[in-house]
Amino acid sequence: MSKIVYVNPDDCTSCALCTDDLPQYFKMDDDDLAHAHNKATNTMGEAPVPDEDVDKIQEMIDDCPGECIHWK
Repeated sequence: MSKIVYVNPDDCTSCALCTDDLPQYFKMDDDDLAHAHNKATNTMGEAPVPDEDVDKIQEMIDDCPGECIHWK
């Protein structure tokens, strides 16, 4: 079963690590803050993560300097 990832933009440091490494799940807004991006619905806020990418997202959660990426 897939998991849901989201970003707390209040803690985002605007480093763009997540958007550079995993643009299929993260996108910067007009204020240079990261958000989870759902490509299927073209919305920002939460993104479903299929089982095969859970480890990639977990690595990003662990590496995020702002500690702003979380599982829902």
